[in-house]
This record gives sequence, C-alpha cells and structure tokens, in this order.
Amino acid sequence: FGFFVTAFGVVVLVGTLVTHLFGGSAGREGTAVQMGAALADQLANRVHVDAQIRKYLLVAGVAGGFGSVFGTPLAGAVFAVEWMVAGKLQLRFAPVALLAAFIGDAVTERMGILHTPFPTVAVNLMNGELWLALAALAIAVAMVAVLFMELTHAIKRGLGYWVPLAPLRPVVGAVAVVALWQWVGTDLYLGLGVPTIESAFLTPALPLQVFALKLLFTSLTVGSGFPGGEVTPLFFIGAALGSALAPLLGLPPDVAAGVGLVALFGAAANTPLALGVMAAELMGLPMLLPALVVAALATRLTGNRGLWPAQRSRPQAEGERSIAAEPGRS
Repeated sequence: FGFFVTAFGVVVLVGTLVTHLFGGSAGREGTAVQMGAALADQLANRVHVDAQIRKYLLVAGVAGGFGSVFGTPLAGAVFAVEWMVAGKLQLRFAPVALLAAFIGDAVTERMGILHTPFPTVAVNLMNGELWLALAALAIAVAMVAVLFMELTHAIKRGLGYWVPLAPLRPVVGAVAVVALWQWVGTDLYLGLGVPTIESAFLTPALPLQVFALKLLFTSLTVGSGFPGGEVTPLFFIGAALGSALAPLLGLPPDVAAGVGLVALFGAAANTPLALGVMAAELMGLPMLLPALVVAALATRLTGNRGLWPAQRSRPQAEGERSIAAEPGRS
C-alpha cells in the first residue's frame, strides 16, 4: 500500500509538471495538498497508528501543503480544519494543523522558494456604500462559482460517457484547449496566469471576457483529467471578475480584485474563513473582513455545491463530528 501511495505522489507531481509544461490552465497547490496528504497517509501506515491518529496526520499533510505553497501558514491551518466538513470547523485538529502549516512554510522559506507578492490593499471599512457593493460582488462571485463547478463536472461526466478509456480523456481535453488557444489567439489564459492576476490590482478594469475565457480554459483542463489544482486559476478568475465589475459597483479596483481573488475559491471550496484569513496574510489585515463577508455570502448562495464530491456536507459518525457536536465543548 505504501508503494502505491508513493507512486501516487510521484504521478501527481510529474503530471502537474507536464500540465504546466504544455500550458494547461491548472494550479500547483493541488499537487502540494495531495502529496502532503499522501505522505501523511504513508507515514500512518508505516507506523501502524489507529484511525484517529491517522486523521491527525492527514490534516497535518493538508495544512503543510496548502500553507507552504502560498506562504500563508495561518490560512493553511484554517483550510485544513475547514475543508473536511462543509460549514463545520473541526477544531480538535487545529493545533496539529497550525504546527504543520508553520513548519511547512518555514521549510519552503529556508529552501529559498519565493512566493508571488501581492500589494497591500487599503480599505475604508466605515463606508456604508462599500458594503452594499461588496454584497453585489458576492452575488456575482456565487454565480461564477456555480458556473465553474457545474461546467467542470459536466465536462468530466461527458468525457466519462463519450470516452470510455480514461487515458484518452486528457488527450481530448488537450485538443480542445489547443483549439481554444488558437481561436483566442493569445496565451494569456494558459498556465497559472500570475501576470494577469497582478495586473488586476493595477488597471482600472479588465474586460469581462478575461475571466470568462480563463474559466473555460480551466474547466477544460481540470475537467478532462489533467493533474493540478484549481486555486490559482480561480484566483485569476476571481481577480479578473472583481476588476471587471469594479467600475459598475463603484469599488476601488484593488479592493474588488483582491476580494474577488479569494472569495471565488472560498465559495467553490466551502472554505470562506480560510480564504478570509488568506486575504489578510496576502494583502493586509484590513482585507480580512471584506473578503470574509463576500466569501461567506457567496458560499451560502452556492448551496450544497463544491469542488470536491468527497467533501461532506455534514458531520458523520466514527469520530468525524464537528466541535459543536462534541460533549463538553462550546
């Protein structure tokens, strides 16, 4: 079993590198989180721990992977305790998640790995019109999150039905991505798209088609089975969406781009708290409340949808209860 777990980690790593090498619109954080969880699972099997300790190790792997890949250890720890059960914080895992996330971030820093810098964003939290505009942005974020999830899942189902051989599905997806790339005539939507994310904070407004085309490229890439994550592409889509809507909503461009950047993934992953914390770590503490409010409202509006079908919508038995359900807790 340990051999297969190790092989899985290698395949995910190599597959993500190949995805990026050939321009697929996917992120890198999925690899970090999956490999972190796989390594933790292998360790649990080697030392023969019980089911409860195994869960702690898996949380540590997820927290370390997510926290280190963006240089946001607090967000990584919160993500690890928030993603397991949608809408329920598994707080008993918090100490392990914090330790793993900060150690993972420290290791990447000592290795000289540089993270994408984000500008510090100033927000006037006492402006009432700001909050009305943010509520409207949350509705738009929810709609785009639903569109992305439904389109990605539809592509997966369609390819699963029309292309019985699983290894051929990425081939079909690659042809579609190349055809779309040739049609739009630019490589703006291939790969991570970090330059466009950065420009969303600086330009008055990006055209609406920028977020829409990136959404289509990403759904085709991920939906056809290419390894990689959704976070950075969703950062792109959210930042471009916020930038495009900023003039219409009367929002400062950097505020709209920054909030859209984190809120879209927060809504799609059912992890609004983690992405609010990430906004504060990446763009400054004043961004915490706007990002959290928009992400939480958008998450609520998306209903029971989510990026990952395995994510549970309610606590379950065998020790997976939320903190609220545990006796003696408050």
